[in-house]
Amino acid sequence: MDYEAAATRLSSPTVFTILRAAFSGASDDEAGTLAAAVRAPFWGGFWVAFALAFASLLLMKGFMMSLFRWPAEKCRQMCSLAATGESVKMALVVRKDLKMRNGKIAAQCAHAAVGVIEEILAFKSAGATSPQPALNPVSTAWVQWYDAWHASGSSKVALQCSDEAAMMALAKHARQVNLPHYVVRDAGRTQVAAGSKTVVAVGPGPRSLVDEVTKQLKLL
Repeated sequence: MDYEAAATRLSSPTVFTILRAAFSGASDDEAGTLAAAVRAPFWGGFWVAFALAFASLLLMKGFMMSLFRWPAEKCRQMCSLAATGESVKMALVVRKDLKMRNGKIAAQCAHAAVGVIEEILAFKSAGATSPQPALNPVSTAWVQWYDAWHASGSSKVALQCSDEAAMMALAKHARQVNLPHYVVRDAGRTQVAAGSKTVVAVGPGPRSLVDEVTKQLKLL
């Protein structure tokens, strides 16, 4: 036992005052003051401990949710791949008449891929957070194809078309067969005029559907 620490604790003003009041008698006001002096440190420590315990529970909950979310998502993606029944890919079709340099083409293809994926992920998020079925059959298929595409390596192919009319015909065909698609309209800061339609992304979707839309096109 640490006698020095015990002696120090007993000689503290609060403890000394309580002992003196107990042996010599104290008025009601003095007793109330002493009781408050004893309760204040206790409740202060209690609420600090409660806050720390609550924060620990929140952190543990977040950790457990993240621990189980990843395998659940991978399972969903693999189920989508199996349900699709064939390989899944995305086609990025570039207009050749604009004569864009390689760096510009790469940036425009990135815009197209990000644009179509952001649209699909918005559908996926809406379906995950809504208590009621929020997706129509087309949006549901897009999410399933995206999951399958993501699980199978995110296959992409770069193709070329002759002009804007050919590009918009591709977008129309993709819409008719319910494929995800996204047309990039350039801001016009470099090389091409503002509003120029530079690249269309077709898919991700089943290879047979994407090929139906793009089979006549040459590789970039």
